[in-house]
Amino acid sequence: MTESQDTGARSRLVINLVGVVGILFGVLPIVRYLLDLSYFELTTAPYGWLELEGAMRFLPPAMVLVGCIVLAYVLEQRLSRD
Repeated sequence: MTESQDTGARSRLVINLVGVVGILFGVLPIVRYLLDLSYFELTTAPYGWLELEGAMRFLPPAMVLVGCIVLAYVLEQRLSRD
């Protein structure tokens, strides 16, 4: 019988992908809004249809960032528990 050796590589990949999404669509849009940088327009494209103005435009990227941090934390805890 062969036993499956689970090294956790898949879980690490998912955690890293969640981190990339958090950086790409959470941190970079906030940096773009704060510094008014035009070359980060790709990161704010998912939020353009909301047409938010002022401080409200920070809300969707902040929600994505917090969601990614929580999801990565939960996945990391599950990985360390196993």
